[in-house]
Amino acid sequence: MDELRLLARALPDAPPPSAEVVEKARLRLAAAQREPVRPGRANRRGLTWGWTLGAAATTIAVVMAVVTLVSNMTAVPPTVLAPPAGNDALLQLADRVAKLPDERGDYWRRPLLNNGLIRVRAGGETFNVLSSSRIDLWQPRDPGDPVQAEQRQQFVRPATEADERAWRAAGSPVTVQRVCTPGGMAGDCAKVQLRLKPSQCVYTRAAEPGGVLGDRRLGELTLADLAALPGDAEQLREKLRTYWKTRKASRPKESFEEFLSTSSHLLELPVKPSVRAATLRLLAGLPTTKVRGSITDPLGRTGIEVTFIKSEGFTAGFGTDDEVAQRYTTILDPRTGTVLAVDVAIAAESTEGLAKGTFMDYQAWAPEAGWTSERPERPRGCRLSDRPLP
Repeated sequence: MDELRLLARALPDAPPPSAEVVEKARLRLAAAQREPVRPGRANRRGLTWGWTLGAAATTIAVVMAVVTLVSNMTAVPPTVLAPPAGNDALLQLADRVAKLPDERGDYWRRPLLNNGLIRVRAGGETFNVLSSSRIDLWQPRDPGDPVQAEQRQQFVRPATEADERAWRAAGSPVTVQRVCTPGGMAGDCAKVQLRLKPSQCVYTRAAEPGGVLGDRRLGELTLADLAALPGDAEQLREKLRTYWKTRKASRPKESFEEFLSTSSHLLELPVKPSVRAATLRLLAGLPTTKVRGSITDPLGRTGIEVTFIKSEGFTAGFGTDDEVAQRYTTILDPRTGTVLAVDVAIAAESTEGLAKGTFMDYQAWAPEAGWTSERPERPRGCRLSDRPLP
């Protein structure tokens, strides 16, 4: 078989391979032909036939290796888009977010799911249940309109199909015993009531004096304050410095650099896309920020996993003889830069009843989050409370 003719037929438009490449191919072919044949059960004719097939296959393999090499050298375009490395993913996200239009609406709605796994025991079976609560916040653009917050227990039920089978094997009990792990607190061993339907609904509804937001992690801010934030990263940094100085009296040991990492809270607040983009650029430049890559969030949505502060820890809620390692992360929407899930605790190791990579605790924004022209209605079946809700 003439390897060079085969190359010519395979790549009619490609330049011929270099002499070095051809020589290496011929040497590999010659070495393969000199390789001794191991005796086997086949007769001599079979061996000869087998050797002929093997040599031909080797010849084809070597030639195709040359074809592949030359193809790779000639057919690849000069510019190849590689996935962003490290924090560059945040910079690219910021570029996309900056082009988004400003959101409109009378109310900013924040529906937040607070979910967590609990290890329980009943009827000789040990399994996990998922506890879920929900808080719906309606923040008006007009400070004269009422702020409404609604909180309810969504459910406490077996976490997976395997957990449900164990629960049914235990007799489908309504009350289960929380598992006490070594080193855990006595209060963590209380009984757990399973609820398959929403319950315990309370709400508040009143105008907030001055329009100050309930989220005070960055300070006592209003929607007007958020609307006035600059869309430039350096200008935003200096604005955040004024917030840091304001709360320095209550947190004297917190450095400005440490405070800057908390600017990620802006990604959870109703700021303009330009401000969100500036926040992403600011966070991308911090040494504490680490982008881990793509991830599917607890609600099945594709997101970007990123940490803004120290992100490892342990939990005594699982494990038979020791605490279980977990890591904490934030998951961002790859289109809008908003938060999909925050305070996400992921198991960093496996133990009894817990696989590595399992979401253990998290706060996830429901899909209907954002600005809306709808106005909140008083929820039916809810008790009006005079205490502020989270």
